[in-house]
Amino acid sequence: MSEEIAKDPRDLNGDGKVTFGEKIQYGLKEAGEKAEELAGKAKEGAKDLYAKASEKTKEAIDAAKDKVQELKDKNKAKESEA
Repeated sequence: MSEEIAKDPRDLNGDGKVTFGEKIQYGLKEAGEKAEELAGKAKEGAKDLYAKASEKTKEAIDAAKDKVQELKDKNKAKESEA
């Protein structure tokens, strides 16, 4: 009878043992993948909302983006002066 034992995906080095460190690494990898997935969904949702927004709303969003960039540039200039 040849029975194959299922490999634990948390056993990252394939030694047949799952250490605490491997559990942490595996959990971080899974969390990172989920975060990327959710960020993608959020980005798509934002695109959909922007597409449905009125022209005045779009103008306000664009103006806000410009103001944020302006503030970032001012901050960089102050940092380089210091």
